[in-house]
Amino acid sequence: MAEQTEKRRVRRASLTKPLRVVLGSIGSDTRYDLLTYNVSVNGFFLNFERPGRFPFTSASILEVWLEIDSKTTVFFNGKVARVVKKEDIQGNEGNTGIAIKIVQISREDDDALRRFVNKSLEDQESKNNDQASSKVVGG
Repeated sequence: MAEQTEKRRVRRASLTKPLRVVLGSIGSDTRYDLLTYNVSVNGFFLNFERPGRFPFTSASILEVWLEIDSKTTVFFNGKVARVVKKEDIQGNEGNTGIAIKIVQISREDDDALRRFVNKSLEDQESKNNDQASSKVVGG
């Protein structure tokens, strides 16, 4: 149980500039071109106003290309881990959409994704610290 709780505590980078995501069924030529603003080393979240219209079901295994910068695209197999509908949200906590979990990734792509997520989290923390400092100073 503690291991499962620990997995849920993976930090997610909330991005100001979205990342391009291309995904499709394994072996299919049909691709879906999407954007994400929320990524971690375990997967990412796609905001959808009506996630029930997403063309895949829970537990679908997908091929995923995540463009982390203009020169680097990581590839992995992902699984639709969670569908969050309006009725699932309590108050203003979270958005509707689809959570994709990484289930298979090469070491090279995993390393590139980890570097990107860690750098994004550092930048996010630095920005938050700068904003907190300016509030205290300008206070």
